[in-house]
Amino acid sequence: MGLKKLTSAAMAACMALAALLPMRAGAELITGAVFQPKGENLMISPPPGWRMAYMDGRPDGDYVVDFLPPNEAHDSWREGYMGVQRRSFPDSALLDNIKARNLNVPQVAIAEIMQGAQRNCPGRFQPMGQKNTVTNGIPTSVSGGFCDRAGAAAPYGEGSVVAVFQGQERLFVVQFGWRPATQNELKEYGWRITPAKLQQYLDLLNGATLCGGADEGPCPK
Repeated sequence: MGLKKLTSAAMAACMALAALLPMRAGAELITGAVFQPKGENLMISPPPGWRMAYMDGRPDGDYVVDFLPPNEAHDSWREGYMGVQRRSFPDSALLDNIKARNLNVPQVAIAEIMQGAQRNCPGRFQPMGQKNTVTNGIPTSVSGGFCDRAGAAAPYGEGSVVAVFQGQERLFVVQFGWRPATQNELKEYGWRITPAKLQQYLDLLNGATLCGGADEGPCPK
């Protein structure tokens, strides 16, 4: 299924929401420190053997945490990457705008993320379809794609699958990425990833659950 076409008003809502997705800097940010998030959290496992490589944010607010395979560096990874972000909800006016169009926040957010990926790809972007679903009771939208030329860090392209989850109190954005190591690696596959590896990432997304919210169980320590 292709990306859902949005009305002009909904597109304006997309643009406003997209501004919330990048990590906001601030004096109170804890850079590179590992902490236990407080409040509602998304529980999702990285692929087996992957390690935490980076964490930044506030225990009671927005944060980002990255995972990498063994022996991969944060600034030059190739095999894979996993990023998890916790985000605050947009303001009430934007939420009302989205609801009035029979959409939810993940649908709008993932559509804008994918449109941004296509705009920012210096080469050819091969999109995946958008899937709007419910994951263990969590409204979710999933999409992705592959850019065949993504700059000096990924000269042979970079692919990703991205999911946005709408909790009761927070939004969560999860991204899995991959970069071919050579010009011809996995060229027989449209998104330069084996079906088995892509399915592994989708299975991990399908296993996500919420904890720590008002009507949710406590998060494991």
